[in-house]
Amino acid sequence: MSEGQRDVKKVELETYEENPPLFNEYMSATPDIKALMDNQFKNVKTHARLLSKAMWYEWRMKLQEGLKSGLAETMEGMEEDDARLGRQQELLDSVLPDLTARHEMLAKEHSKLEQYAHELADCDTKELAAARDELVGVERDMEEKRQEIARLRQELEEADEGIARALAQKQQCLDDMKEAEKIREECRGWSATEINHYKGRGFHLGVVRKTLTFR
Repeated sequence: MSEGQRDVKKVELETYEENPPLFNEYMSATPDIKALMDNQFKNVKTHARLLSKAMWYEWRMKLQEGLKSGLAETMEGMEEDDARLGRQQELLDSVLPDLTARHEMLAKEHSKLEQYAHELADCDTKELAAARDELVGVERDMEEKRQEIARLRQELEEADEGIARALAQKQQCLDDMKEAEKIREECRGWSATEINHYKGRGFHLGVVRKTLTFR
């Protein structure tokens, strides 16, 4: 448009400097010729206006086509971005509740720690040092008691093992005693009372297969 305005001004200056032959012919023409020329000028003006509109519409159509192509590409990019954002939203939905709960828990812990820090800042340093020393002493006593409990537990385990061995030895002794009693019963001799008893009942000593050993 700027270039066209410059061209028009250039034509106007050239026209002012030197009138074209057509203008001279128009100025010297008769009224009926002027009317005919006016009609032709109108037709030329109309034709030029229509050509200008045609060029303008063609430029606008090309501009619209370019805009349409650019908007289509932008639409495709927006659809891809929407799909990508949808996938990211799914990932966020899968982890966001846990993160939110953890954030709330950490916020509560942060508040408690700040409260503790303020309380410690407001406490008397001497009382705090005394309480710390007392806590250290309690922890030391607890450690000594834990060690003592461990020692007693070990002694108890050793005592249990000794009792178990003693019970096993006792059972073995009882078994040995039963076996010895059985052998002694099988190998014992006849007493005088038993011999007299059997003789009174008419038994012959030669029939008896036991060893005649008097007690």
